[in-house]
Amino acid sequence: MRRYPFDTTLIPVNAADKHHPQPFLPVVMPVAIEQNVGVIAMKVPAYGKLFASGRLDGMREALGYSLSVPGVRCCVIAAENPQQLTENVAVARQFVPLEDAAMADIERRLASAWEDVTFYRAWT
Repeated sequence: MRRYPFDTTLIPVNAADKHHPQPFLPVVMPVAIEQNVGVIAMKVPAYGKLFASGRLDGMREALGYSLSVPGVRCCVIAAENPQQLTENVAVARQFVPLEDAAMADIERRLASAWEDVTFYRAWT
């Protein structure tokens, strides 16, 4: 983003990435905000791994977290079937930004899961 005048960037945005040794948000977001680059969140539910026992309670928390991160403008989320798509749209329509305490709680629940949940980062 420092080399080219992008309009948007697509990056992983979920609470587990915060615990990765090289998280995206603290590096990318200040530059994106400074340059008025729209941030599109991906890997919001980390292929469903965020919903394993003891982690998040569903898409409401996963999407709520990602959309509540300052600078995130929208999310790209896959759906495995029409029912899941309908459910995701309903969650998006009911979105209300999460308060700091809710964000911190979600981050706390994913602190020990970051390695399993950010598996997709090994693909680069």
